[in-house]
Amino acid sequence: MTGVQTCALPIFRRLLLAHAPELTLFTLGGDHTVTWPVIAPLLELDRVHEVGVVHFDAHTDLLPERLGIRICFATWAFHANALLGGGERMIQIGIRASARDRGHWERELEVRQIWANEAIELGAEVLAKRVVEHLHFRGIRRVYVSNDIDGTDAHWAAACGTPEPGGLTPAMVVAVIQAVGREFELIG
Repeated sequence: MTGVQTCALPIFRRLLLAHAPELTLFTLGGDHTVTWPVIAPLLELDRVHEVGVVHFDAHTDLLPERLGIRICFATWAFHANALLGGGERMIQIGIRASARDRGHWERELEVRQIWANEAIELGAEVLAKRVVEHLHFRGIRRVYVSNDIDGTDAHWAAACGTPEPGGLTPAMVVAVIQAVGREFELIG
């Protein structure tokens, strides 16, 4: 994707939302760099206090910049969380490759994380229930779901660019998405 296309996507998304506020975008492919132009306009809406993000990933993507680049695959969640205002309205599931521990991210950036080992211990049904309860407790009504394939264990996702062992099962990811879809308005 060229820089021109990346810059045009938020403008295009804003125009779509202006004419069809009920619109839900479903995007496939690319790394998390493609997430930013889709999610940023959603987080600039008046009702952002109702929005939560469910983020499946092996990595936190919570860097303010990477190698001098402000918006990229490793930074989108940091910037989205800032627009959300923290408050644990972003929940990250499947983390297991991070230079910092969970406590750092939760304390410093006010995200909620369920690392892969905890998710595996909980199992699919309990994990889904915890995610839904967490979002309800935060007053969330609308949810953006982002699924980086490397959140899923390398056994099922070995062909991804950054496979990591010890991750989520497909059943866990499906259970959470289905539970969130039943309880909240999905906005992307």
